[in-house]
Amino acid sequence: MKKRTLLIGLMVVFMFGLTANDLFAQSKNLAKVYYVKVKDGESGAFQTALKQHAQWRMDNGDPWNWNIYQVLNGKNMGDFIIRSGGHSWADFDSYEDFNAKGSAEFVKNVSPYIAKITSEISANDTSLVNWYPNGDEMNLIQVYAYKLNPGHGMDFYNAIKAYGDAIKKEGRKDYYSVIWNVNGGSALVVDLVFPYKNWAEMEGPKEKWRDFTKRVLGEEKAKMVRDKLVNSYSDVYGYVVQWRKDLSVKAKGM
Repeated sequence: MKKRTLLIGLMVVFMFGLTANDLFAQSKNLAKVYYVKVKDGESGAFQTALKQHAQWRMDNGDPWNWNIYQVLNGKNMGDFIIRSGGHSWADFDSYEDFNAKGSAEFVKNVSPYIAKITSEISANDTSLVNWYPNGDEMNLIQVYAYKLNPGHGMDFYNAIKAYGDAIKKEGRKDYYSVIWNVNGGSALVVDLVFPYKNWAEMEGPKEKWRDFTKRVLGEEKAKMVRDKLVNSYSDVYGYVVQWRKDLSVKAKGM
């Protein structure tokens, strides 16, 4: 396990220009994520099967929480995302026995409705987060996936940190989190996510973002940070997901 962590850490140094400790300083920031494309015309049957599977996991003592998200807007509209976060590398070892049983049940009862499924391991950056104060009220998440330019990961990090420091200093109600891909997806993609209670909240605070950054950072620094961010990536696309609490798995005692 240590060798695997070192290998991924070296990859991060090469691709992003970050140190291994930047990503693995926290021991409980990893997530297992599945991206699911449902067969045409089978969305209803898939959701019924997934809900039954979620109940099976809770009845059989799954020690992990699994949150289900449905893509409401964007190029993958209608897809589902299955995610369990808050893990260390060692947690993947201790979960192997239950995972084998859970996977067998999933393949038997849910997989017949799936056209394609892929998976990855990601890491929440706990130094770049200002999360929704009441997680149970969160309903929608806006995701922006950035394709970073090689060696510009630190530029992206520093730009988001400058914005985050300004938000926290002023108590501005902008909530966000940064998620780095660790394994399974593109090594150059990082997600910037924004949680909301509803669509109306996406309008944001009354003071426009450009005016806010100029006021708090100063016009010269605001331009420098904006340029650093823009130059750190080559492409970005966005989508919105809804947290499907009715399909999710909540571990006993959580």
